[in-house]
Amino acid sequence: MSGHPPHTRSRDFPGTVAAAQEAEEWLAKESRELGLPADAEFAINLCLEEIFLNAVEHGRANRASISLRTGPDGVSVEFVDDGAPFDPTAAPVLRIERPTRDFQIGGYGTGLLGKFSRRMSYRRDDGRNRLVLEFDAHAGR
Repeated sequence: MSGHPPHTRSRDFPGTVAAAQEAEEWLAKESRELGLPADAEFAINLCLEEIFLNAVEHGRANRASISLRTGPDGVSVEFVDDGAPFDPTAAPVLRIERPTRDFQIGGYGTGLLGKFSRRMSYRRDDGRNRLVLEFDAHAGR
């Protein structure tokens, strides 16, 4: 666990739905190369897909950048986009409380991020959203 040095892998993407799929494939490849456990790869990709699609579809982002960092405390993913300001750490968490045939899709992603990540932090600077998600996963396990 502590024998593995920290690594950072980063990549920029255009703000498109197609690029969200490309980002997911890139992150899966990087996760495997870093030796992350399958459950961590799943959680990270699920959260990334939610964040990326929301930035493009709702925030109208033109560019996004993703940094994957591994270290002794786990894995963090920083997602930076140039879309409209949105702080998922302050958004209300919706829960499904009635039969699924009756519920409206939308607004549940914040709860998903909170469920699959250990911690979330957000800041807006230089016209960009910066969201960091931390996960309890260790490379090489």
